[in-house]
Amino acid sequence: MKIVVIGAGPIGGIVGGRLAREGYDITLVDIDTAHVQAICEKGLWVDVPDGAFRVSVPAVTPKDLVGQFDVGLVAVRSNYTRDALAVAEPHLHRESILVSLQNGMNPPLFEEVVGSDRTVGAVVRMRSVKPGPGHVKTTARGRLFIGHLHGRTTPGLHSLHSILNSVIPTTVTDNILGTLWSKLSYTCVGMLSSLAPSPMKEICKDEANRRLFIGLLGEIVGVGVASGVRFEPLAEYHPSHFAPNLPYKDRLAAFNEAAKNHLEREDRVTAPHSLDAGVTTHVEYVLGYVIRAGERARYATPLSQQLVRIIHEIEDGKRPLQLDNYSELVRTSGLGG
Repeated sequence: MKIVVIGAGPIGGIVGGRLAREGYDITLVDIDTAHVQAICEKGLWVDVPDGAFRVSVPAVTPKDLVGQFDVGLVAVRSNYTRDALAVAEPHLHRESILVSLQNGMNPPLFEEVVGSDRTVGAVVRMRSVKPGPGHVKTTARGRLFIGHLHGRTTPGLHSLHSILNSVIPTTVTDNILGTLWSKLSYTCVGMLSSLAPSPMKEICKDEANRRLFIGLLGEIVGVGVASGVRFEPLAEYHPSHFAPNLPYKDRLAAFNEAAKNHLEREDRVTAPHSLDAGVTTHVEYVLGYVIRAGERARYATPLSQQLVRIIHEIEDGKRPLQLDNYSELVRTSGLGG
C-alpha cells in the first residue's frame, strides 16, 4: 500500500508521520522547499502528546513526485485544492482512493477527478501547527471522521479506515456531508474571531459581538438546512441549536455555554495568525462556499458576505486587525439590535 500526502504541514505531516512510523510506505509532498529539505536531511519531527518522535520519510516538492499510489491524502489549504489535485491525479491508478483532510467543502472537487466511490471526505479534529521546517506539532491526540458523500460504504472506505484508525481514532460515518458542514460552521466562527488581535473572550464581552457570532451560525445552519443538510453535533456545540427559527434567548444560551467551555480557549488556532502574517486565507472556500450554497438555495447570507468583504480588505492591507471591525460588521449587518 503506497500512500502520498499532498501537503506535509500541520495535518498532513502529523498523519503522514504517524503512518510512516507504523511502517506504511509514505511519500510527503510540499511546496515549502525548506520544509522538504529539512525532512530529507533530518527526518520529520512529530511533536505529539503521546510521545514526540522523529521519522525518516521521503519528501519531495510537487515537480519531483514520481510513481503510482494507492491512497492520496490531501492536506493543503482549500485555496490550493485544485493545484493539489493536479499534482495527485497523474500518480493515481484506477482504484486509488483520494482523501480530503482539509477544512472547507472540497470533496465535490475530488469527485470531479476520481468519482464518488474513490472520494473520501474527512473531518479532522486536531489543533496543530508547523513551528518550523521539518517540525509539526499538536497538543491533542486528535480524531478523524471519514465517509463518502453518497453515504454508502465501500471496500475502499473500509480499507482506509483500517489504515487511519491504526494511528489516530477514526470513525466511519454515513453522514460525512453533515459532519463537514458542522466543522465548516466552526471554521467560520474562527474566521469571525479573527478580525482583531484579541482573544475571543475579550471580543465577546460586547453583547453586540455575541449577536454577530449567533447570527453567523444561524446563517450557516439556515443555508445548510435549505440545502438538505443534516447537521451533526461537534464537541463544542450542536449547530442545530443555532437554527434561526429558534428563540434568540435559546441561541444565546447555547452560544454562552459553548464560548465558556470551548470557544474562548487561549490555544484556539484560528485565522488571525494567517491574517497577521499577511497570508491569503481560504475564506472564499469556507465562508464563500456558504454564500454560494445560499445563492443556490435562495437563502440570504448578508452577514457572511460582509464578513468576507472585511477579511479581504485585511488581506489586501486596506484594513488593520482591530476591534472596530466588529463595530462595522454590526452596523452593516443590521444585527446590532
